[in-house]
Amino acid sequence: MSKKRIVITYGTFDMLHKGHIKLLERAKNFGDYLIVGVTDESYDRSRGKLNVAQSTKQRVEAIKAIDYIDEVIIETHRNQKSEDMIAYNVDTFVIGDDWLGMFDYLNKYTHVEYLPRTPGISSTQLREENFGTIKLGIAGLSHDTKPFIDESKFVSNLTINQVYSQDLNAMEEFTNESNDVVHGYDNYDHFLDARIEAVYVNSEPQECYMLIEKALKSNKHVLCEESLALSQENLQELIKLAKNKKLVFLSKLKTDFLPAHHHEFEGYGFRYMMAEFTSLIQRGRERSKTLNSPNTPV
Repeated sequence: MSKKRIVITYGTFDMLHKGHIKLLERAKNFGDYLIVGVTDESYDRSRGKLNVAQSTKQRVEAIKAIDYIDEVIIETHRNQKSEDMIAYNVDTFVIGDDWLGMFDYLNKYTHVEYLPRTPGISSTQLREENFGTIKLGIAGLSHDTKPFIDESKFVSNLTINQVYSQDLNAMEEFTNESNDVVHGYDNYDHFLDARIEAVYVNSEPQECYMLIEKALKSNKHVLCEESLALSQENLQELIKLAKNKKLVFLSKLKTDFLPAHHHEFEGYGFRYMMAEFTSLIQRGRERSKTLNSPNTPV
């Protein structure tokens, strides 16, 4: 009796679509027993994939519902692929060709096959179609502004193209040098009248209250660098205002909160909050260097 040929593939499989289905169908054709690894949401966050719409459970259930898939496992850490090749005695590892070259290091364990992606469809596209794009403006300029904009490019459904600063010269210098931000304002009311849904307040602590209050009263969601530097009375007023208008009002979490840990807040209108630190900008620069590295598990 001949040995069953085992095939394995991995993915997030967010908002399962026809591109996923076609890849899985082709993967099955490489053998007799198809194992699908679904990435855990904590693992996705740790590698900078912050915009997944569905939970691990939802994505696993969607894959399990496909009748030709023989086994579903959850991928939880960087080295799991190479471990699984050995544990399951895998004959063929299949992945989309958008990862071309990234998994060549697995050839020492099994045969690696890169398959063409289905054009015209992706989870990113579906998220954009289903959830729309949030237009965010930045109020205040600092040394953190450019890194904030650079990292925001890794988040689907978000665009940043305007800034406010009461320092006209600084604002003009920033917009002239920026390839992303094309609109600058030194009048905050005009900035808020523009077509934005959310404001990132990155100003001096003494300006924070006024900027946040005006943004919330203008029905803008607010992300803020220094809101916790406000007095308790002012902070409670802003939280109440945000809750009454059903708006997001979120301050940065720093020092006291560990990456990827959930924390519960009592009395602040939040049930759960997650702190997340990423190295996306560095990964974007370094990815080309690691494409052909034999020792770079992903």
